[in-house]
Amino acid sequence: MSKFLRRVLAAAAAGVMLTGCTMPGTEDQNDDNSMTDSYSYSPVDMEEETVSYSWIMQPSINVDNIIVFDGSLIDSDNEKNTAYKNYAVIYNNGKYGLIDYKGNIVVDPKYDDYYTCWCGEIVLFNVIDEKNEEYEYCTIDSSKQITDTISWHDDNSPRYYWDSENAKVYYKNRNEDHAYEYTGKKAVAVTEARVEYDDYGNLDIKVEDGALCGLAKKGELIVQPEYVDFYAPSYKGAGATCIAFKNSEGKWGYLDSDGQVIIDFKCDGDMSTYNGRMMDDETKSHPYLFNGDYVPVSVNGFWGYYDRDGQCIVNPGEFGQARPVHNGRAWVRQNDMWGIIQLGEIIEEEPKPLDDSSSKASSTTTSTTYEWTTTWETEESTEETSSEWTDTTAEWTDTTTEPVYTEPAETSDTLYTDPAVTDPIYTDISTDTEPVYTEAPPVDTEPVYTEPLETDYVEYPEEPAVEEALY
Repeated sequence: MSKFLRRVLAAAAAGVMLTGCTMPGTEDQNDDNSMTDSYSYSPVDMEEETVSYSWIMQPSINVDNIIVFDGSLIDSDNEKNTAYKNYAVIYNNGKYGLIDYKGNIVVDPKYDDYYTCWCGEIVLFNVIDEKNEEYEYCTIDSSKQITDTISWHDDNSPRYYWDSENAKVYYKNRNEDHAYEYTGKKAVAVTEARVEYDDYGNLDIKVEDGALCGLAKKGELIVQPEYVDFYAPSYKGAGATCIAFKNSEGKWGYLDSDGQVIIDFKCDGDMSTYNGRMMDDETKSHPYLFNGDYVPVSVNGFWGYYDRDGQCIVNPGEFGQARPVHNGRAWVRQNDMWGIIQLGEIIEEEPKPLDDSSSKASSTTTSTTYEWTTTWETEESTEETSSEWTDTTAEWTDTTTEPVYTEPAETSDTLYTDPAVTDPIYTDISTDTEPVYTEAPPVDTEPVYTEPLETDYVEYPEEPAVEEALY
């Protein structure tokens, strides 16, 4: 819990802990109690109540928190893993795990922390020895198999800056030390900065405390720097998901790529939007960004949904907590339980093909494609229907090894019947066995059968000769 306390203290010092804000692992129970009933809150500026969703799974999951990523920090052009769309991080009793959009716990919550990668991978980990960088990992690969092998990718996401003296936009990638002039066309959030050449002729970025943020497009400023913070997509422009800006009163609003306000400055930040190490700043609170057509928003601690036109789809106050929509589905909290709702069209994502070694095994279980879960279900089914499981295994073994076992069977039939045939067969299969069968028989025969026969033949003539001498 010390880690989360540090987050709370740092966020409070920065003035970003607003009413209704939550930590990645914890939620304010007082706020939750006031939001357990539908329509427990209706802002004065809200129009008539709007409800445009249906339940896929009624609230029935009792965990401390469910964390879902809006995808704004994923490089969709180079996406290698869709785990962030198909799974959520669950937090319970101080540990993290994974759950899918059918309510199945895929990985039990037993890990210390988590992070997301720009490739789309979600990584859970335990800290073994942080000083020596020793960790225990758990992730789901692109074939939806649970594994402890993770992908490492450098974060080369750009940050944009506005130099008023030069009237130019500059950018600097996170993994680089130097800046460059930005000449692209997309709308990007910019921070006030002073850009100068260093002693080596490279552009250097200097950002002063209290620098404000604005919006630039095609290299020109279209929204003056007047906001104290922003939350923007890392690899896309504002047109992909809009950009959230924070005003001096601590409220967030959403601007489109032309600088027009889509959702007014009345939204809260929430610590549950934290994307984990490598991707985000754990001391900052920010709202979600649009994922597809919808965005979950918190207004004075009460959650609902808006669309890309700025229209309220689900009134704030309908849910105690709400998470981003993926493939038409979203996790929400109501009456202290988590459930899944449908917003828009449900898109069933096809898993990538498995390799040959696992495709046969996964075909015997249709309820899931997780390697860990399939193994568990197979062990359970073995106890109840062992004959069926044995038959399936035998069929798979015969099919896989048929060409291997046919030839040795024919060889064994003729091996002891016809030595003349055996010699060339053994020579072809294994040259190691050839000298064993060729040299051993002569060695055994010569001392056993040759010398004793000669000795017996000599003894018979001598015995009669001795008897004649005695008479």
